[in-house]
Amino acid sequence: MELHEDELETKETPELSDYVRVMVERWWVIVAAVVIVVGAAVLLSVQATPQYRSSARLLYQKNNLDQALFGSQVFGASDQNRAVQTGAVLVELQPVADAVAAQLGGTRSGDSLLHMVSTKADTNTNVIEIAAVSAVPKDAADVANAFADQFVLARQAADRASVALAREQVKTELDSLSPEDAVSAYGLMLKEKYENLRILEAMQDGGFSIVQRAAAPDSPFSPQPVRNAIIALVVGLILGIGSAFLLDYLDRRIKDEKTLERELGVPVLASIPVVGGGWGGKDGKGKRNEAKVIGFINHPALLEAFRTLRSNMQYFSLDREHPIWIITSGLPQQGKSTTTTNLALSLALSGKRVIVIEADMRRPVLHEYLDLAQSPGLSNVLSGAKKLEDALQLVKADNFLPTEGRRREGEGRRGLLQRNLYVLTSGPLPPNPSELLASERMVKVIEELSAMSDYLLIDTPPILPVADALVLAPHADGVILTARLGDSTREEARQVRSIFERAGVKVIGAVVAAARRSPGYYYKRGYGYGYGYGYGYVSASGTEAEEPS
Repeated sequence: MELHEDELETKETPELSDYVRVMVERWWVIVAAVVIVVGAAVLLSVQATPQYRSSARLLYQKNNLDQALFGSQVFGASDQNRAVQTGAVLVELQPVADAVAAQLGGTRSGDSLLHMVSTKADTNTNVIEIAAVSAVPKDAADVANAFADQFVLARQAADRASVALAREQVKTELDSLSPEDAVSAYGLMLKEKYENLRILEAMQDGGFSIVQRAAAPDSPFSPQPVRNAIIALVVGLILGIGSAFLLDYLDRRIKDEKTLERELGVPVLASIPVVGGGWGGKDGKGKRNEAKVIGFINHPALLEAFRTLRSNMQYFSLDREHPIWIITSGLPQQGKSTTTTNLALSLALSGKRVIVIEADMRRPVLHEYLDLAQSPGLSNVLSGAKKLEDALQLVKADNFLPTEGRRREGEGRRGLLQRNLYVLTSGPLPPNPSELLASERMVKVIEELSAMSDYLLIDTPPILPVADALVLAPHADGVILTARLGDSTREEARQVRSIFERAGVKVIGAVVAAARRSPGYYYKRGYGYGYGYGYGYVSASGTEAEEPS
């Protein structure tokens, strides 16, 4: 039954360490966001024109002259809170703004003045605040005061107009009376009402009075660089952390062993540290740095990592007399050939007789790593041109293994390892490597070499570009995958897992190389015949290099 990729994906609840990892790995995103936002805020604050604000305050307090003059409320009761709120709206009407423009003179229109003011009603104190903003302190105060003046005058005019209308109605009634009626009690009452209305009209103040006039401010209210910088810092942190998690979500690279184990569905057998100038890079003269990545003479950390791998593999070999392991990877440059070579040296160091088959007949490198001749090799044996015993080459293992002082109990002594490690190199590159590896002769070669060794290691091409590893897998006891943290992606790991599960091939575990590459590297993959090993990466020394498998 075919497995789909979505069936291979499992969900995992993020832990605190995952959040910390994202922020540590993407610290530059957070820092960049903070610097950009804070820098922009400070720059805008410095370049902004200073703005000044000044406010005038009006108090709403309705007089009771109508009750004093008439003994009752003539115009009806009003809600003071509602009156204050309505008054705050009426301040910003066009007629008031036009009157302000006329009072101040100059070329400014009522519309431009309206853009300078704002009002706020406080119904608890019945106070309306009229604020004006301008680049000139005195101008802000003048505009605020002018709006307060014109609003009070407008309310006075409106209230007086209401009383005047009532007064005119009473006068019209008086004028219609005959001389006899004019001196009657009714006529005298109308004359009294008329005089009272005339007095009331003159006393109308609209209910609003100025309790505080605006004064020219001493300092601008905007910009405020310190406040803006603090706000920008908070915004920058939020944007930076959000961007860091978004980039991490979009970044499909595998960053840790836990994720690799989850995607491949196998345990990590060993984690190989980066040493020297990288794995299989080149020095400044264009020569390969084999000595920096092959063998354990100068790198104790590398030795300990492969001791761990060797010990873990022995648990999988308890019921096998001559175990056969295939070492491969999903894509090129994942450290498979380096892992094969160093694992073979580590097994030889423990006293085991090890034979390595360089079954990568597309881009072989083991002969370069171990200073061996490429021919005769596997292709010569499979074509019948050479006998197997004539193609096997002895590796001078002592040239790659640690000194006596770094060897543990049970590991071989110098001089006794010369006949513990043999390699069957690739031989001349054939035009049909897959057909040769699938031949009956290849099966016999594996059987013969397995009988001659304690461990038989087979280095194959990557599994995603070509199927050579699948051809050989049925004749091995298991497959070891290599991958680089920060290089291998989740999609690649799922494809590799799916391929092996469909083929029924047993993968015993993974070897992790914690190498880091430049971002441009991930866009340089290309495959032709020989599955495109020719693309570069940045080594730990910072120089551009070209790395084989």
